[in-house]
Amino acid sequence: MRDLSDPYEADRRQAADVRRQKASTMLQNSSITQGGLRVASPNGILAQSVAGGGPAVRVTGLRIVDGVLRITGTIDGDGVFEWSGSIDQEGATNLRGPVAITGQSGTLTVDAETLLRGVTKMLADLRVESGGRITAGNVIVEPDKITVGTAPTAATLQNGELALSNGARVAVGLTGGTSSIGLLPGGSADISANTLTAWLRATGATVSVTTAQARIAAPTIILDSLPTGAPSGAKAVLVDPASGKLYRTA
Repeated sequence: MRDLSDPYEADRRQAADVRRQKASTMLQNSSITQGGLRVASPNGILAQSVAGGGPAVRVTGLRIVDGVLRITGTIDGDGVFEWSGSIDQEGATNLRGPVAITGQSGTLTVDAETLLRGVTKMLADLRVESGGRITAGNVIVEPDKITVGTAPTAATLQNGELALSNGARVAVGLTGGTSSIGLLPGGSADISANTLTAWLRATGATVSVTTAQARIAAPTIILDSLPTGAPSGAKAVLVDPASGKLYRTA
């Protein structure tokens, strides 16, 4: 109750209230249940931890940042990091532990040099598109082409044909149709074979061998360095001009 006999009582109470306001820490142990706290100062809010104390800021609910969140220290946590937008990362990135890249709608694009030190396993197709290739030592795998070795001994496998650096080729269907495989040393000569016949062919001459016969087709047949002094029982060899078959005399 105000003492009416003391004309300075009101002044003393007002001075005491001012002293309490100046000495108080208004936000210490404070709580906001309605409304909000707005800080418009360019200095912002400084939350500083003390030695042996807990975290400077603890958020137990949802925290929304509409502007830029700039962190110059370390982000440390053990929860789940979920992000739906794009991520631009500069500097070194170290990932320890399993990494899974999933989803059918996206594509993993790597434009920089990739170095793999561990074992790499492919559980699906590895497709080398136009312009790409795989190099393993002196073996180069390109779309529709494999090159082994370097000049002058390189060999190239392309379109079902093996080509050597000296011009020789190993291909299908040189002589005897598509069921045969043959060696083409160069020029017009080739050596071919299938399951029934083997051929030795050059310009104007062919030697073929089957399970039943051997055939020589050439304008001239020359037998060099035949031995002389045939035994008394030797038989003469006769040629049937109609069929070209050889016969020995009885």
